Amino acid sequence: MSDMPAPITYSFDDFADMFVEMGAFGTPSELHGLMCGQLAAGVRFDADAWLAMVVAHLDVQEIEDDDDKAELVALYELALSQMSDGGFTFTLLLPDDETELLARTESLGAWCSGFLGGFGLAYDRDKQKLNAEITETMDDLSQIAMVSLQDDNDDEAEQSLMELEEYVRMAALMVFSEFNKVDADQRPPSVH
Repeated sequence: MSDMPAPITYSFDDFADMFVEMGAFGTPSELHGLMCGQLAAGVRFDADAWLAMVVAHLDVQEIEDDDDKAELVALYELALSQMSDGGFTFTLLLPDDETELLARTESLGAWCSGFLGGFGLAYDRDKQKLNAEITETMDDLSQIAMVSLQDDNDDEAEQSLMELEEYVRMAALMVFSEFNKVDADQRPPSVH
């Protein structure tokens, strides 16, 4: 038996249920994308600032349940850890493969939209510059944010969605690595 703790994982459905209970607007995929976009731009939140961002984004008065707060903070910490570790464990918060293809496609679009919005909120135009590769990647993500299906019963569509998901995952990691190069005495900005 290993002394290593079991990896923390959360499912899209866990957060979808939470959002319904809170009367929230928005989707788990969009919120996760928003968070990852801000992390990719180099911003870090403490728990209170992150929860305030969630409240604003989901258009709820407050998050009353302490378990919900803990799960949202743990999701943030998990995403930061996954993006920081070189990306081998980083996953997008999307519905599982049993969900109909149309819903999964829409969730991928929402994730990309959230990522672009989060990056745009956090990107410091005065201190950070977008190189050609990042600009092209952002253009790709904006196209994927508008993705739609012509036929949702097609094995080819399933394969295409899997390829798009992997592209988005790698694109997010590339942007994160570009804007999170930390010198020995330089740390990413923190929001309190």
